[in-house]
Amino acid sequence: MLATVSASALNVRAIPSIVSHVMGVLPEGTTVKIVGSNDDWYEIPYQNSTGFISRHYVTQQNNSRFSTGITLPTLLNVRAQPALSADLLATLSEGTRVNILAHLDQCLEIEFNNDVAYVAADYVEVFPASQRAQVEITVETLNVRSGPSTGASILGHVSRGIVLQIIQSYGNWLAFVFNGNTAYVHKKFTRPVAEDEALPLMADVLEETAPEMPVSQSDAVATESNFPLIRQLPVIGSPQQQKVARTWNRFGALLQQLSQRMGIDVACAVAVLCVESSGKGFEENNQGRMIIRFENHIFRKYWGRQFPQQFSTHFQYQSGQAWKGHRWRSTHIDPWQSFHGNQVKEWQVYDFARSLDADAAMYSISMGLPQIMGFNYQRIGYPSVGNMFVAFSNDIAAQINGLFDFFDDRMIRNLQSLDFVSFAGAYNGSGQKEKYGKWIDDHYRAFKALQHNLS
Repeated sequence: MLATVSASALNVRAIPSIVSHVMGVLPEGTTVKIVGSNDDWYEIPYQNSTGFISRHYVTQQNNSRFSTGITLPTLLNVRAQPALSADLLATLSEGTRVNILAHLDQCLEIEFNNDVAYVAADYVEVFPASQRAQVEITVETLNVRSGPSTGASILGHVSRGIVLQIIQSYGNWLAFVFNGNTAYVHKKFTRPVAEDEALPLMADVLEETAPEMPVSQSDAVATESNFPLIRQLPVIGSPQQQKVARTWNRFGALLQQLSQRMGIDVACAVAVLCVESSGKGFEENNQGRMIIRFENHIFRKYWGRQFPQQFSTHFQYQSGQAWKGHRWRSTHIDPWQSFHGNQVKEWQVYDFARSLDADAAMYSISMGLPQIMGFNYQRIGYPSVGNMFVAFSNDIAAQINGLFDFFDDRMIRNLQSLDFVSFAGAYNGSGQKEKYGKWIDDHYRAFKALQHNLS
């Protein structure tokens, strides 16, 4: 939880007592992270330790009242303090949304991984909270696109009566957050919502069953002439059924279109995405950043062989089964720690590796929904791994198209014949093909069962 100091000067004490040693003083307006509470005291991180402040002189923050911003450069540094010499925490790709907590001299204080961090103000386009308009959808079904153009990929759909919170306008197009990524609808098919109107925001109704989508040439409908009618699936049943339903409801329009072109059952594509990334391309609990998995043994191939002593200081993996036992540390005196399964930690390792060799670090991560390794950038049509990283970081449609671009003739034949073990051997590697093949089959069957229940 974040809070703001409301007193002109607030003492930070070593223990929760007014007679305790004063460690320092926080000026009015300072944003603090609350990590614990004790009666009338809040515990906060302070000077590489923890301290305590009176809870009567701080106000809990409500993010909805803050400005938002969109990062402008290809990569923007995030630092621990408002100075160019401060420790580098991470980098944000172009188009990343940030919650702005405070405007400093040349920096912006932003919310970052449930804490605060700083970015250069010149490289963020700021949208005050007062300018974050809301609009209501006025047609039965409206296409949601990956870019401000009728030529952009269709990510999904929104229905009449749904209210969107707009983060930016591009001519006749409105940008908003859709499943953790920036998406666009045409302004023509919306109406502004007055501040005193009480209507449900999209996040409250996304998983309700939508009506069948009519066929027309207008962007106010969901399909093209060769595009079958699609309806959303209820998020019910087993964990696998709930996962495939969410994935379908988010990306079904584009998945159906690409699967049809390739001659495979769309249930196969849904199942593969569910197994690879649980049907998510971005992690909302990690500042909406792309989901990645850093592979120590791959980084050794592209960097560690040249610097074996330095590699062994920072990275470990299991001999003989290189995909296991991944641990890392930033210095030789730090304890070894695991990181798989936690996106904040995955990005910490990736950012550290990137400080050693940027390209080698990008080669060594699997990216987004399809979890395609960076070293495959040429295979899916990118001139460099950096281009792939930026595209996948900015656009969920790029991730989905990347999945289908990665399929070779053998994989397509495996999916057409529902031979998921052979497919997994080609896609994930032979070492775990039985496990991955069974998981794909389980999710395929879960999707088909939900489809059958609706028929």
